[in-house]
Amino acid sequence: MNNNIVKKIVKSSKLTKYEKIPSVYKYTNVKDYKKLKPFQYTVLLKNTKVTTVIGGKKENHINLKRGDYVICGVKKEKYGLPLEKILYTYDLSNLISKPVFRKGVKLTKKNSKKKSLKSEIEITPSWGGKQYLQVGDMILQELDGKKYYGINENAFKKTYKKTSKKKNKTKILTY
Repeated sequence: MNNNIVKKIVKSSKLTKYEKIPSVYKYTNVKDYKKLKPFQYTVLLKNTKVTTVIGGKKENHINLKRGDYVICGVKKEKYGLPLEKILYTYDLSNLISKPVFRKGVKLTKKNSKKKSLKSEIEITPSWGGKQYLQVGDMILQELDGKKYYGINENAFKKTYKKTSKKKNKTKILTY
């Protein structure tokens, strides 16, 4: 790319300072970024070529990766930004966990066959890596029934509660 003309214009001009007016964008989970409405954004789940069209004219295109963002601007233009640019330019809002239901079991001396409370059991959680669980910690099963992960006993008490049978019949959200 040759930006020599732009460099000459910038170098020979007196620059004026501008401040962007903050805008609030709402996260929307869409598979096709073209369905975004003004002031919405989504996170890409796969590598995608994003084309920006404004006023019927192609303004830009960019190849983005999984985890990058697509934002819909005030003129319904969809533009893509890599995660690094998002982190530099935008304040990210709070993440709110979805209500999900899990089956699980408390790790005990009996079911772990450990003689000491301090003995660790190493597991590989569903997202990879290693976890080290002790007696009292919880093992929870993912919705597919094949993968699992562990949660520290104290963290579990603060983030999970036992559900009644009626609540288990509600719609289960997956991610």
